[in-house]
Amino acid sequence: MVSPPPPLGAMEQKFLQDLTEAEKYFIGLMYHREDKKWRWINNSVFNGNVTNQNQNFNCVTIGLTKTLDAASCDISYRRICEKNAR
Repeated sequence: MVSPPPPLGAMEQKFLQDLTEAEKYFIGLMYHREDKKWRWINNSVFNGNVTNQNQNFNCVTIGLTKTLDAASCDISYRRICEKNAR
């Protein structure tokens, strides 16, 4: 059983903001219309803020604006993933 990731904390978001700079990265967060929730790729619920939510976009990127932005899933973005430290 995969445990859900912890909420995206302020330190993690700052790290991602500094890392991504001018590029947009898909972060594995998608909108599920059936229950009207943002969910990570492991299906755990995200309770943070996503901008551009009313634009009918179902994926989330981080990058240019330094915020979590709803974006089209039809555009090929770079990807960024979290993994355990060695």
